[in-house]
Amino acid sequence: MKTIKPIKISPLFLSSFALFILFFCGCASKSSPAPVDESNIDECQVVIPGISREYRLLFLTDSHIVLPETEGPQEIIDYSDQRLSQFTGETGTVSSDQFLSWISSSGEWELDALLLGGDIIDSPSPANISYLKDSLERLEIPYIYALGNHDWTYPWEYMTEKGREEYLALLSPYMISAENEFSGNTAFHTLELDDFIIAAINNSDNQIPPEALEEYKKIAEKGKPILLLLHVPFYTQPLLDKTSSVWQNSVVLGGGVHGGIYPNDVSAEFIGLITSKDSPVAAVLAGHVHLSDISYIQGEKEILQITGDAGFKGKGTIIHITP
Repeated sequence: MKTIKPIKISPLFLSSFALFILFFCGCASKSSPAPVDESNIDECQVVIPGISREYRLLFLTDSHIVLPETEGPQEIIDYSDQRLSQFTGETGTVSSDQFLSWISSSGEWELDALLLGGDIIDSPSPANISYLKDSLERLEIPYIYALGNHDWTYPWEYMTEKGREEYLALLSPYMISAENEFSGNTAFHTLELDDFIIAAINNSDNQIPPEALEEYKKIAEKGKPILLLLHVPFYTQPLLDKTSSVWQNSVVLGGGVHGGIYPNDVSAEFIGLITSKDSPVAAVLAGHVHLSDISYIQGEKEILQITGDAGFKGKGTIIHITP
């Protein structure tokens, strides 16, 4: 059985007032971002027997980056203005500056990769996409990005065919392949390290895509341990109990009879595969619910699921993968 140790790191002083003022003056900070408040970092351990060394991964989810729009359709301008105040951290730091602080600090922590768990941007607006591109270009480590529902939708084009054609395609440049090169596959892509594979799945519509199921079967045949990265978490009873008091609608995939989202045939098959007795899955990393949780997906094999708190709050998780 996998083990996990949630701990806290000692706090550092976070000074963000200057960045906050600059942002609202129309010049979002692109240099000297404030340091991350390390009291907001959780550390977790996942044990994978037989790997050659320890790996350190930074897991961020639900940053909900929002920047003001000054051009384009009025509905996008109005929506960005409306959402901006909703995603400001307790210190008054706007979500875009929170994210840039993480990107800047990641170069100082001897990390092996950055894992993005979806809803990194709050909508696919031109300003948000541009900021995402500029931020990721600063990275000095590999990254992998599982898309969330907000990354590629607006309320007036929510999960529509037009949204998939026009907006989902905007995120394609940030998808990579098993060879750590451009893939463009928004449904399923992987980052392969020496000892294990990280597989990102787009379940932003609350189900597993058929294409992702087939691609998962292929990489499972490689015989390497797998970390699954996705946005909508799978049902566990502890997580459902936590989310039921926060969210009106179901926000976990599976456990339909208990109040979760009923899986379709593809999702049900996928859940069965990852919890089978010979499953190569070492852990699942998810977001979406804006709170943290550590629990196990039940099946022939219990699978550890780490659900991360929201990045716009300043939260993040360093995951230690150890032998």
